[in-house]
Amino acid sequence: MLSDRIKTIRSALLKHLEIADLGHSSGSLKSWFDSDFGAYIGACEERIIRAEYAQLPGYRLLSLGVTGDLQACNHFAQLHRFSLHPSDADGQHAALANYHQLPIPSGVVDVALMQHGLEFSASPKAALAEVCRVIMPGGHLVLCVFNPFGIHGGIKWLMQLLTNRPQYRFHNLRANRLADWLSLLSFQVLDVHYGAFSPIANSAPKQSELAPWQSLCERANLPFGNVYIMHAVKRETQGIGRRSTRWPKPAHGYGHRRVQSEQQRGSAPNRQHKFDEDSNATS
Repeated sequence: MLSDRIKTIRSALLKHLEIADLGHSSGSLKSWFDSDFGAYIGACEERIIRAEYAQLPGYRLLSLGVTGDLQACNHFAQLHRFSLHPSDADGQHAALANYHQLPIPSGVVDVALMQHGLEFSASPKAALAEVCRVIMPGGHLVLCVFNPFGIHGGIKWLMQLLTNRPQYRFHNLRANRLADWLSLLSFQVLDVHYGAFSPIANSAPKQSELAPWQSLCERANLPFGNVYIMHAVKRETQGIGRRSTRWPKPAHGYGHRRVQSEQQRGSAPNRQHKFDEDSNATS
């Protein structure tokens, strides 16, 4: 009886902590990102993207955001910029699609920007594998993720138990863990930038309006910001270079035995021919 009660409580707790599909939670998340603290997070990310990744090479840019806001992708230099989103919240996206099943061929995107669409997805691994699939070899991936060691990520577990607010229902993805996932998908992480160190914000500040300690934290790139931005590039598994098409000769095995048998078959008629010549000579 007690064990059944414990199982019921455990299942209810897991259901309460379950991450909803992004198509259902994007509307509520958009309202939070429009708030003061959400605007502060977005402004810090846009400042880092504009300073570090605005000049990435390529023609096509794919944006996969959590709210569908296209402000960040407008800082890139790609001529063809388009976005996909799980819900038709604003009606300004190229198509509606789940992030774990993108309607795009493999290897056609030069730059992909995923702004918090990874940790708020029901399956981050599936979403990451899908966005990595559509990036061409040598293409770039820029990920904006909430930092588990930041203030917002640190209070997430407590706020999940006490409230039903959607901004606290996301997967905790450490930078090292995400780098391991990317290495399995043939991606090399080039750099990680941390930002948004303030615990509260009343507006979206500019670089000149940041507090001195925030500017110092950004210059030192301390791993305690509310968000981190990871930049990775897709590498070919084989690499570039000439491969020898010559098959090595096995020391032992089928090929070695076959060569010996062919030599034995070739020497048998010679021995028979020599025997016939010797017989004729004696006769």
